[in-house]
Amino acid sequence: MSGQTAVETAVTADAKGSLPRVLALDAARGIAVLGMFAVHVGPQDGMAGASWLTVFQGRSAALFAVLAGVSLALMSGGDRPYSGIAARRTRVRIAARALLIAVLGMALALVPSGIGIMIILTYYGLYFLLALPLLRLSARTLALLAAAWAVAGPILSFVLRSHMDQNTFGGSPTFDMLTTWAGLREFAEMLILTGGYPALTWMPFVLAGLALGRFGIRHIRPAAVLGSGLALAVLGYGGSWFVQHALGGRQHLIDLLAPVFAESGTDFEPGQFLDASGLGVTPTTSWWWLTVANPHSGTPFEVFGATGVALLVIGALLLLTPRLELLLRPLIAAGSCALSLYILQVLAVGILVPLPDAESDAMPTGIHAPGWGLLAILALGSLLLATLWRSVFRRGPAEWLLHRVTMGVTDRLVPDRG
Repeated sequence: MSGQTAVETAVTADAKGSLPRVLALDAARGIAVLGMFAVHVGPQDGMAGASWLTVFQGRSAALFAVLAGVSLALMSGGDRPYSGIAARRTRVRIAARALLIAVLGMALALVPSGIGIMIILTYYGLYFLLALPLLRLSARTLALLAAAWAVAGPILSFVLRSHMDQNTFGGSPTFDMLTTWAGLREFAEMLILTGGYPALTWMPFVLAGLALGRFGIRHIRPAAVLGSGLALAVLGYGGSWFVQHALGGRQHLIDLLAPVFAESGTDFEPGQFLDASGLGVTPTTSWWWLTVANPHSGTPFEVFGATGVALLVIGALLLLTPRLELLLRPLIAAGSCALSLYILQVLAVGILVPLPDAESDAMPTGIHAPGWGLLAILALGSLLLATLWRSVFRRGPAEWLLHRVTMGVTDRLVPDRG
């Protein structure tokens, strides 16, 4: 979704001989695109047949972030990081890409709709900038840093937020935050601590992908990626289950929530709240919150688990794409146009799902409501549109424009003397 197709990064990293391997990254990104649609416009909880779609919650966004890290690695030399002028050009190009994507994210946040889509692009811009000083690190160092950050980041976030006057969370940065000092503070807090995808808890996904790219997509064995993914998924989700059930963490949180729900008079049960997807971070009323692994909870267990799922998807497609490239072509096409499809999704949802009626506060029905119909339109339409587009053009429209602008900036600031 960063605008960098796998084919482009393959050429950048001189990986022309491993095209099927790199196309696997686009196929994985295509799965993330479909998962994003399922989360945003698929049937909501309680509707018939909707339960299995929850598998995409949090994990699609995490897969995007891991793949963004892989793309950063490929842009900066793959398993042989660039040095000298090539490295300087890469840093300028990534910085320019980060700023443009961040501005695009704030622009998309202005699109109103009846579905609260948290725009991730502005957060992506910060991830890319934070990754710039780390591009020279080895794969092993990046992997260790990702693991350490996955533990320390959520803990630091919990401590800092527990001392904040307002402990709200979720949402996306907007332009109006940049007009006042108080808004600028809220803007920074949202990007780093309290937003839907705060850098303090999301950078491990990017670092894990950067480490994978540094190990070498051309050479790494799919079995190694699958094994690492399985281990992390078991550590994350299995570890959370053990602490929550065997050690009593879940019951402690239920006891903590029960008086609050009783006083509110709602029919919503504490257990339902514990099982629901989060909005980026957990509450700070108890340290036990750091033991859950819910989507978008931003805990160490969720970060490890979601990273593991991302590696499982990437490993499986590294294995399957050379054998099933023709069958996977629509997914590959969608993945190579991920940024364009992301923009299209936000605009389409803004048109197809209007805001609730001001008087009745009733949500729209039929094709204008989240459900299978709207999901089918976006998913099948995107696969078809991307396949047709990629049969003619090398890049998606947004990807092409982003490439042209960032390369123009790079050529002007750091001319290629080679």
